[in-house]
Amino acid sequence: MLDAKKLLFTRPLERLFAEPHYMSGWLSINKKALQMTDNGVQWLENPILLLDRLYHYLNMDYETGKPARYMIWDHDAEILSDAVSFYKALEEKLATQDFTAIEQAIAGDAPQGISSEEWASVRSAHAGYMAGTELLAILAHIASTTGFFDLAVQPDLSIDIPERLTDDALQKRMAKVLVPPPVAKSDEILAASGGMFYPREAPGMDVFVNEGDHFEAGDTLYIVEVMKMFNKVVAPFSGTIEKVLIDGDGVIIKKGQPLFKVNPDEKIEVVTPEQIAVERRAATDGFLKHIA
Repeated sequence: MLDAKKLLFTRPLERLFAEPHYMSGWLSINKKALQMTDNGVQWLENPILLLDRLYHYLNMDYETGKPARYMIWDHDAEILSDAVSFYKALEEKLATQDFTAIEQAIAGDAPQGISSEEWASVRSAHAGYMAGTELLAILAHIASTTGFFDLAVQPDLSIDIPERLTDDALQKRMAKVLVPPPVAKSDEILAASGGMFYPREAPGMDVFVNEGDHFEAGDTLYIVEVMKMFNKVVAPFSGTIEKVLIDGDGVIIKKGQPLFKVNPDEKIEVVTPEQIAVERRAATDGFLKHIA
C-alpha cells in the first residue's frame, strides 16, 4: 500500500521544499488544518482532503495532455480520487464533515443502517487511505520547530516580527540561504580569458585594487583587452587582496593564469557524506518522535 502511494505524497512535498514561497503560502492557508502536540499529530481536517487541495494549490491537477512532470500522475490521481469520493460518501452517511468525529465513529461499532460487514470494509478502506498521510505532518513539524506562525500580519496590516529574527548573526545566515553568494573555491583569482592585462581604467589613474584592499562581489578588479575590446572583469565573490601577481600595464596573460592571491570572505565548509547522514538521521528522529 505504501509503495503504491509513495510518490502520491512525496512529489507535492518536494515541490514545497524546492519553493519556500509555496511552502510559506501553504502553511499560512492551512494553519488550522493540523498541528503538532505532545501526543503527536492532531488532524483538524481530513489529510486526504488536504492532499487533494495541495495538488490544486500547486497547479498539479490531472489534465489530459498536460506534461506528466507538471501534474499528478494518472495512477496517483486514481487513488486520490477514489479516496476523496470515499470520504465524501462517508461524510454523508455519518452526517458530519468533522474529521475528529468521523475518526471517533470509525473506531466504534457500526452505526445504525450499516451492517457489521460493511462497517468492517469502511474501517479497512479508511486504514488504507490514511496509510502514509503521516508524511504530511512534516509540514506542521517544520512550522512548529521554526516558529513560522510567530511571524504574523495583524488586521491593521502591522507585522509582528519575533525578536529572534532580528539577530544580526541569524540575519546573515538567512541571507546566505535566501540569496547565496557565489562560492569561492580557491584563494586565487584566475584570468577569465587571455589578452592584455590592465590594472587601472586609464594611464595615470589609480589601480582598481591594491594589496590589502577588500573587494565586494561585482567590484572591478582589472581590465582585459582582447582584439581592441576593453572588458572590465568583476569579482565573482567578496574577499581581500593578499598579493597582486601581475606587475605592470599591458601585460599579456593567458586564460586560467593566477592574477591575484586572495582571502575569500566566504569560507568553504566541507561536510562529509557521513556528517550529512548523521544530521539527517537526527532531524528524522526528531520528527518521528512527534508522530509515533
